[in-house]
Amino acid sequence: MFISLVLLFITCLSLAFLEERLVDKDKKLLYAIMGVVMILIAGLRIPGATPDSDVYESMYYSKATLLVEPSFTLLSDLFLSMSLGVNALFITYAAISVPLRLNAISKLSSFPLLTLSIYISHYYMLHDVVEMRCAVASALFLLAVYYKLERRIAYSLLCILMGTLFHYSALVGLVIFAISNKPLKTWHYYALHFIIPIGIVFYFFDFDISQYVPAEIGGEKLQRYRELKENGMEGDMEGIPFFRDPAIMLNLILYYGCLFYHELLTDKYKYFPIFIKLLGLAFICKFTLGSLSSVVASRLFEYFDIVSIFLWTAAVYAFNPLDIGKYIISTASTIRFFFSSLIYVLGLGVNN
Repeated sequence: MFISLVLLFITCLSLAFLEERLVDKDKKLLYAIMGVVMILIAGLRIPGATPDSDVYESMYYSKATLLVEPSFTLLSDLFLSMSLGVNALFITYAAISVPLRLNAISKLSSFPLLTLSIYISHYYMLHDVVEMRCAVASALFLLAVYYKLERRIAYSLLCILMGTLFHYSALVGLVIFAISNKPLKTWHYYALHFIIPIGIVFYFFDFDISQYVPAEIGGEKLQRYRELKENGMEGDMEGIPFFRDPAIMLNLILYYGCLFYHELLTDKYKYFPIFIKLLGLAFICKFTLGSLSSVVASRLFEYFDIVSIFLWTAAVYAFNPLDIGKYIISTASTIRFFFSSLIYVLGLGVNN
């Protein structure tokens, strides 16, 4: 599987340097072929070959329903009634998430193949290959953002609600209706700068702001997460500290780079303002919710951080000529691919 991922990434990255020279017909064909390959790699993997896949297999055959989303229960019951193995579940989730993702990328990116290579370098492995339910939810979230920006609010709301059928955390996506795509105001600019240093203080001093959330609006459920962590029951789900995660560290560089060039990027990429705000929100979740639950903090961070694939793509406009930007962004993607492969595919460092 690792070799397949390497070939997939190298192929997509190579095509990204050619996409401006390709005619639309060939570009769409190559894009579709990449999608089919992504479905097959994620769907046909052997249970136990990647972190979480053996857990999914156990849940599948045990018919576990506690806190499992409706999509998992429905699909498991259907495939078990047909005497199908767990790979039927894998490939179905991939067949849903990958086309949705490709559709979202084609709508939101000026360089779809470059964005796809950036996605493959990290989030394809984290979501489609490991956290299958999150993969569908995050793909629907991106479509929800697009429809919200196009003022098709009913479609946007539907995408968020459908996402909850695959992962309950998708409900937090409703926050997009409170975030505009208007250019950054001066106070936005400075507030976004201070998110990281203030968040890191919260992270290292273990401040828990969630304890001030009233019980009527979710405080009781947050308390259950708090007790889970206090009793040491998060276990392997805690993941690794942010300062040891190359993907997060690279996104911190991206974040401040985008803020530095925010006027240029706003002019070149019309969706930049909302995506930089959502990336800031992702860091807020990561740094301020860890004291409540490392699992909750990571899940919400990953849910919002998915927009970084478009900011990485937009970052090429900060360089002249664009090819220099593509080389620099591709180098960052290659570094991210290497470490993500070790963590999410080979399973090295997950529990350290």
